[in-house]
Amino acid sequence: MNLKEKCSRSSGLRMIVLLVVLLMAFGATADLAMAKKKKKKNDEEQVDPKIAKQKHIGLMNRYWSFGWENYKNKQYAGAKKYFWKVVELDSVPEFSKGLRYLAKLHRYLGDAYFKLENVDSAQIVFELGIEKHPDDAHLRRMVGFIQSQREQIPEAIEQYEKAAELEPDKKDDWKRLASLYVKDDRIPDAIDAYNKVLELDPDDLEAQQNVSTLAISEGDIEGAIETKKTLAGKDPQNSQVRFDLGKMYFEQQEFNESISWFNQYLVLSVDDVSAIEYIGNSYRNLEQYNSALSQYKKILALQPQNKKIMCEISTSYKEMGRFSSARSYANKAIAVDKSFGLGWIALGEAYEASAEKCVDAKDGKLEFRDKLVYDLALKKFQRAMKDPAYRADAERKISYVKPVVPSADDLFMHKGEKISGECYTWIN
Repeated sequence: MNLKEKCSRSSGLRMIVLLVVLLMAFGATADLAMAKKKKKKNDEEQVDPKIAKQKHIGLMNRYWSFGWENYKNKQYAGAKKYFWKVVELDSVPEFSKGLRYLAKLHRYLGDAYFKLENVDSAQIVFELGIEKHPDDAHLRRMVGFIQSQREQIPEAIEQYEKAAELEPDKKDDWKRLASLYVKDDRIPDAIDAYNKVLELDPDDLEAQQNVSTLAISEGDIEGAIETKKTLAGKDPQNSQVRFDLGKMYFEQQEFNESISWFNQYLVLSVDDVSAIEYIGNSYRNLEQYNSALSQYKKILALQPQNKKIMCEISTSYKEMGRFSSARSYANKAIAVDKSFGLGWIALGEAYEASAEKCVDAKDGKLEFRDKLVYDLALKKFQRAMKDPAYRADAERKISYVKPVVPSADDLFMHKGEKISGECYTWIN
């Protein structure tokens, strides 16, 4: 290679090296410029928190929008995924403060789990929501509902009490709370809660009925009656409350009131045997036996084989001193069912009452023939002992008459003597 060729080659190499150096220098300058621009942007964001806040809120809004769209379309799995992202971003309160949808975020997230039948996770979400929003009555209500379904009654009561405190005008909260109090055997609190319901809705028939029932359980019969009378006044077609009032007055031995309410009931529920029987029993307790018999015979017209009513008729005739009629209806009951203990008791009572009347007429002088009638009563009561339903009543009756039946000496001294005399002609 000559000198000219060597110089030419050396010059070419220098040009290549120079070009590489220039390119490297240009790349370094470009990287430096990019780095400076990025640093400037970061510095601007750090200097101006508004930019960072806007970016943060924008991300939250986007996730909320995605979550809400999924929720509306019942795509709950997708909804909860996006709602959780919003929950995570909500950890910077200075950025998310003022976003209105955050107040309901845990409601929708918990409900999404609820719809997916993941109740455990739903409860956790609702409880997390309560920590963040302690004055959210809906969240407390939901936790209380889940706890009540799990029979965690005291815990559920605590949540519903707080919900009722936060939103005292919600009738359903007071109703739920009242039922929880009943389960927890806090009857006075339950009555107070139902009264809160009635303050909000005086026409709530269920609440009125429950107040009355609970008042009875607490022994407050007068309060229960007043509640039912208010209910009856508000609902003229409510037959059940009229039946209840008739029964309550009967149990209080206020028989005229009982008759009045049962008659109102029968206007709405014609020919109801139970109501007619209560009226008949009321008249009998008032010693108005003809009126009682009139009611009992109405029942027999409706139910000709009603053996219990036959016994009630027998008892009424006995009280009137019409022992033959009393015996006749007792025998009718026995003819329907020979094992019916009450029929035998009614028959025995007719003999017993007849003997008492005859002895009283002789200023208490007990004769052998009276003892024979008492013995007839004893034998009927002994037949009643075979019916387990009336065995206790029969035993009590037997204990009354046993001391006055003929002894062995009486039978020996009056051998062959039978029941006689004007007092007992009905028997012969």
